[in-house]
Amino acid sequence: MKARSQAGIVAVLILLGGYVIADAVDIAPGVLTAADKPLEPRAYPEVASYEVIDADVPQNDSGQKLSAERIEQIAQALASDPRNTGSTSFVVRDLDGNVVYDMSGSTGRLPASSIKILTASAALYELSPTATLPTTTVLSGDRLFLVGGGDIYLSPEEGDSDSIVGHAGLADLADQTAEDLAERGTSSVVLTVDSSAFAGADYHENVQGTDRVFIMPMRPIAVDGGALDGTYVANPDIYAAEVFAELLTERGITVTSVTTGSAPEITDDNTSGVVYSAPVRELVDYMLTMSDNSLAEVLGHLVAAERGLVPDFDGSARGVYESLVEQGFSTTGVTISDTAGLSIDNRVTGLLLTEVLTHAGSCSGCEIASVPHGLPISGFNGTLASRFEGMTSEGLVRAKTGTLIKANSLSGYFTTGEGETLAFSILIDDIESGTTGIVRPAMDEAIDLLVTGGEENAG
Repeated sequence: MKARSQAGIVAVLILLGGYVIADAVDIAPGVLTAADKPLEPRAYPEVASYEVIDADVPQNDSGQKLSAERIEQIAQALASDPRNTGSTSFVVRDLDGNVVYDMSGSTGRLPASSIKILTASAALYELSPTATLPTTTVLSGDRLFLVGGGDIYLSPEEGDSDSIVGHAGLADLADQTAEDLAERGTSSVVLTVDSSAFAGADYHENVQGTDRVFIMPMRPIAVDGGALDGTYVANPDIYAAEVFAELLTERGITVTSVTTGSAPEITDDNTSGVVYSAPVRELVDYMLTMSDNSLAEVLGHLVAAERGLVPDFDGSARGVYESLVEQGFSTTGVTISDTAGLSIDNRVTGLLLTEVLTHAGSCSGCEIASVPHGLPISGFNGTLASRFEGMTSEGLVRAKTGTLIKANSLSGYFTTGEGETLAFSILIDDIESGTTGIVRPAMDEAIDLLVTGGEENAG
C-alpha cells in the first residue's frame, strides 16, 4: 500500500479508545499500513504453481524433531507469562494435519485479523485463484454507467500490469470508453456509477465511531482503496466516478453530471470498455500481507454474491462460514461476524485455523494452496516487517497477525532447526486494556523458541 504520514492520527485514535489497534507494523491496519521492508528473507517454503517447496535451512546438532513436550513447555510458559494478561489457545500441527500440541484449541476466541486466513480460504475456493474483477462502462442512451465489480484499487491513471494495487487504471478505461463513444457518435453523457454489486450498510454494525478509520465505506468500486490523502472518502464510488469524469473530459467527452443508479444488463453491444483487477490470488496475497480490512470485506461480499447470498456484511460472514463447511473444515465453536476481524463478536478456534493452514500448506493444486504465500514473513514484510528482528526465527516464520484492544493473535507457519515446517495458531483474548502490545513480544519469543527447539525454555 502507498505510504502515508498517519502517525499523529494513529496516536490520537488510540488515545480516543477505539477498540481496534493495529496490524501494520503492529501500529495500524488498513489504510495506515506501512510498505514492505527492503530485506532479503531467509529461506522459507514458497508457493510455486501452488506446490509447497521445502525450506533449505541448517540442521541443528541434535537432529531431533521438535517434540510435543518441548512445545508444551513453551506454550505453558507463554500462558503464565506476566506479560500475558489474557486467556490463551496454542495449537501446533504438522503439514499432514496431525495435531502435535493442543492447548484449548477447541475454544472459540476473539481472533482479530487472524480471521483473514478464513476469508482468504473462502475467497480462493469460491471465486477461483485466477478470477479477475471487472470495472465496466455501459452506454444506455445518453447515460454512461460506470459499473463496479469489486476492484477497490483502481489507479486514477493508467494501470500497472505488474502491480496488485493499481493493476487496472481508470485512464485505460477512459481511453476505451472515449473511443467507443466517438464511434457511436456520442460526445455528451450523464455519468452514473453503479454500486449495486454490494448491498446493505457501509459499515458493520460493530464498527463505530473512530474505529471506522480502519476500513472504507463498503462499495464495489474505489480508487486507491477508497483513500485520499490518507483518509477514507465518504463515498468512494462517487469519488471514483468523479475521477473518471475528469478523464473522459480530457478525452473530449462532456460529462453533464455524476449520479448513482443501476445499469441495464451488460451485453457486448452496450459495453463501451472494461478493465480487470489483478487475479484473486494476488488480491488475497495483498490482503493477508498488509492486513487490508477493506479488501477482506470486499472479498467477503463477493463470496456472498457467489454463493447466492445478499452481498452485505451478514451475507459476507455467512458466505465465508458456509464455504469453510463446504471445504470440509470443522467449524465447531466458531462464530463469524465479519470477514476483516474488526468485529468483537467473532470467535475462532486454533484447531480451525491450523486445519486450514495445514491443508493449504500440503495440498497439491487445490484452490487455497496460495494462502501460505500471502502470509507476512518475519522481519521482512507486511505486518511482520518489524517483528522477530535479530531472532533466530527471522525469516523462518510466515504468519497472520491480529490485534484488538482485548485480543492478540498470530497464526501461520514456522520452520524448525531441523527443517520441518509446522502450522501454529496462538489466540489470546480477554486481555486487560493497555496490555495487548506487551504480550506481543512474549508471543514472538515463544515462536522463536519453537524454531530453535525450545532448549532455552527448559524449567
